[in-house]
Amino acid sequence: IEKNFKAALVAKGLDKQHIRFDAKNGVLTLKGRVDSPAQRQEAQQVAASVPNVQQVLNEIEVKR
Repeated sequence: IEKNFKAALVAKGLDKQHIRFDAKNGVLTLKGRVDSPAQRQEAQQVAASVPNVQQVLNEIEVKR
């Protein structure tokens, strides 16, 4: 799951943002900071599209 998510972030150009993630039992937890609410939402959508992800916990903060 983690490799697939990392590859998807690179494909969407989000790999330059400060996004950390951890996968456990089909739950992908996202943490870190991004520049905009749109990037936060896009990271969640990317995570939800990764095979074998059953749930996404989005704890990403938007920089102010």
